[in-house]
Amino acid sequence: MEFAAAADEDDQRRIRRMISNRESARRSRMRKQRHLEDLRSRVGWLRLENRALADRLAGASGQCAAFCQENGQLRLEAAALSRRLLEIRRILLLRQLQRLSAPSAFSSSICAGGLRLRSPIQ
Repeated sequence: MEFAAAADEDDQRRIRRMISNRESARRSRMRKQRHLEDLRSRVGWLRLENRALADRLAGASGQCAAFCQENGQLRLEAAALSRRLLEIRRILLLRQLQRLSAPSAFSSSICAGGLRLRSPIQ
């Protein structure tokens, strides 16, 4: 009888362990399923974010190209204006040198012995 009671107790223990293992496996499958659903949700969200970032990048690249083109035009304009300014300065310097080297109308009149004024345009 003792042997039958021990066998019965072993069977009950085995059945409890089997039920516990099945429940543990069920919980594990549920956790795995939730994790998989979370990953799928995250993939969808990341794809949307990736699309939005790609759109922003395309817009920024377009703006960059436009700015580069405008910058090139402004550099050309700045170079032309610098050349023009240099030419104007050269002309002004030549005019100043001509004024300094040419005798004044008053001094040439006095040197000639009279007080008549010479016309500045001759």
